[in-house]
Amino acid sequence: MQRPASAGRSLLLTLASGWLLALSFAPGSSVHASEPPQLKTASTHPIQYYLSLPEGWTNAQKWPVVVVIDSAERDFSHAAAAFAQARGSRPFILVTPLVVTNGGAGFRSVPTYHYSNEVWDRIQNSGPFKFDMDGLNAIMQDVVKDYRGEDRFFLTGLEAAGHTIWGVLFNHPESVRAAVLVCPNYAGRWIDEAHVSNAPERVDLPIRNFVGANDTLCSQDSPIHTQMMRAVTIAGEQGYKNVALVRIDGKGHERLAGEVLDYFSSLLK
Repeated sequence: MQRPASAGRSLLLTLASGWLLALSFAPGSSVHASEPPQLKTASTHPIQYYLSLPEGWTNAQKWPVVVVIDSAERDFSHAAAAFAQARGSRPFILVTPLVVTNGGAGFRSVPTYHYSNEVWDRIQNSGPFKFDMDGLNAIMQDVVKDYRGEDRFFLTGLEAAGHTIWGVLFNHPESVRAAVLVCPNYAGRWIDEAHVSNAPERVDLPIRNFVGANDTLCSQDSPIHTQMMRAVTIAGEQGYKNVALVRIDGKGHERLAGEVLDYFSSLLK
């Protein structure tokens, strides 16, 4: 896991954190009892993911979807639980996929994955980003069909999650409703910087880089700050016009789940 840097030119955004326990349900027409995030496998792809449905979920309406990419720690269940707890009564379906592009080498030996040798061979043969992107598309097809999720999703993640998130944003911005990267890494992985997507959705796509004001690992002039600014610069050069740095007062190096969900909630209005 690479260690961070703080935002030099950063905006102040005051956000309130949610604290109510979140709920998770199975599909159906009625409101369901609460459950912890459930581990599932996409119906048309071997990627796995944790799913948590919002309080009062029914199939009578469409629901916004937040995709949570974990850091290089790859503690997927903990990330899913943290966002479920922070969600409170907000109306988000939460999806935490077991991606493989959120860090460096050696991920096959990480015990939080549950993939078979056959799946690992597929990842090696097809490439990690293709596995993750095809898998995310398959997950979203299931969430739209089975849980009435909206087609475009919100996207967030901490630190090394930036490798995955920038890969999605620079290759498929049309899939994303908005993104918040928290103290993100960027190394140009999975991206041809000379051929970033020219999809028209990229122009106004809200992309925010959140940094805790007390995050000493993400301070100015640190390697991760340099990486973050490089990604912001490339985005601007490639026509992404709605990218900003946001300073979160009183916060350190953490997922900022409540602040992230508050920001996404503001876009629902």
